Amino acid sequence: MKKLILTAACIALLSACAPETTRVQTDINPTSKISLNVQRITLVDRSSTQPSNSPYNTSHFQPTIADAIRQWAGDHLQATGSTGEAVIIIKDASLTSQAIPYPYDFFTRQQASKYTGHADVDVEIKGTTDHYALTSAEATRYQTLPEHPTDLEMQNAYTVVLNGLMRDLGQNLDSGLRDHMQPYMGSPRR
Repeated sequence: MKKLILTAACIALLSACAPETTRVQTDINPTSKISLNVQRITLVDRSSTQPSNSPYNTSHFQPTIADAIRQWAGDHLQATGSTGEAVIIIKDASLTSQAIPYPYDFFTRQQASKYTGHADVDVEIKGTTDHYALTSAEATRYQTLPEHPTDLEMQNAYTVVLNGLMRDLGQNLDSGLRDHMQPYMGSPRR
């Protein structure tokens, strides 16, 4: 019986020490779909491991920037053709945190650090025979945080970075698709 109680206590202690995932409310739902004249759409994540100063390593924010790009592609792009493939390549989806210099003031909390989110995405379309098209899009957003930020302040800063980054990236990708991939585009569906 003692072993059972000891085991239960150890499991409870370990689960209490497990990192807590902070779910962020995203605002990345596209209002229309873009139809691509390809048979399938594939997503490839070539982004590297998050840097050591990434808030993902300590705050475990969800969704990550890479997850948000996957969601955007799934919600926004639609394969409507009978041949060919569109490949969405995530080249970078990083979040970093860095200290910023600030004057010390005993009475005021100064802005002391910032989160910077960066995304870099390619869209390649491989059609039949020798047809090929490529467009790229990139976006960067940052948000400052006060000295000794609370969990809520960190979550709010990440929400601002993620939503702003995905809005910018989505607009840049839409523009690139319309400018460079016209032969592969069908009419958008609402």
